[in-house]
Amino acid sequence: MNDLHVDDEHSDETDAWLVEAGRRLDEPTGDVQRLIDAISANLSRVRRPARTLTTDTPGVAVSDRIIKQLLSIRIRSTLGRLVVFVAVDGGADLIDGIRIGLIAQYHDELPARSDDVRDVVDDVLVAALGRQTTATARQNITVRWQDVYTREWLT
Repeated sequence: MNDLHVDDEHSDETDAWLVEAGRRLDEPTGDVQRLIDAISANLSRVRRPARTLTTDTPGVAVSDRIIKQLLSIRIRSTLGRLVVFVAVDGGADLIDGIRIGLIAQYHDELPARSDDVRDVVDDVLVAALGRQTTATARQNITVRWQDVYTREWLT
């Protein structure tokens, strides 16, 4: 089996490709687009280095940026929801939780939709990093919803 080593030079190219691929999925319009623009206006100026995460497979590592993009793309394609925030919590090369923020729709039953999001996050973490490495994180998935008009987080 080939070892995968993620270095900053190549991960930036991969991250850029994933971001672009995510943007090509049914571009949002109207109020949702204005919200995305407002949230992401300063993102190009604030960029922290990627964190390399271990996996269940020895010698294989994955960038936390890749995990964030995978989560955003999978939630959007599976549940049709726009992700506006993803945080991969933990120290060093391990994760112990995921915080995710999405755009709510007025007819949503948020507790049920949150469970759907948690199921998708669980699937992505297991597929990308492995069942053992993500056991704690999969028990600590926080889902928050944002109102499309007021931009306030709903409780």
